Amino acid sequence: MFSGRTSEGLPIWPLRVMLLGLVGVVVGYVGLWFAGRAEIRPEGLTTFLILLPAIVVLPGLWRGHYKTMIWAALVALFYLLISATDAWAVAVDRGWHLWIAAASTLAFLAAWWHSIKRRQYLKAGNSRARSRPSPEQPRSNPED
Repeated sequence: MFSGRTSEGLPIWPLRVMLLGLVGVVVGYVGLWFAGRAEIRPEGLTTFLILLPAIVVLPGLWRGHYKTMIWAALVALFYLLISATDAWAVAVDRGWHLWIAAASTLAFLAAWWHSIKRRQYLKAGNSRARSRPSPEQPRSNPED
């Protein structure tokens, strides 16, 4: 599950960690829906609408798509913002909101690590491409 590479040759495990983080967000909100004790909590359609962005990006993360990873990082920041606000405001369900905040932070940090490694990979590829002579350029022959 965690072994393998993306189409660019980068490790797939950060995308899988993001996937697990967003699944943790979904589990947190479902747990909050069923076990929440506060009078103000998401129920039914509200929970579905809150979880829709996380559910939409899960298949792309599983396939290892880079653009989906960028969107998933933004979604993780969205959940971090909501859960931190709710953990501060609703003391009764603070544990559920902290669970969601931890899962979304894990997902965002995995995206951050993966983007740093991708940038290093692309920079190394560009420097290798610049160091090779192109076929159109005549090669200088030291024997001439």
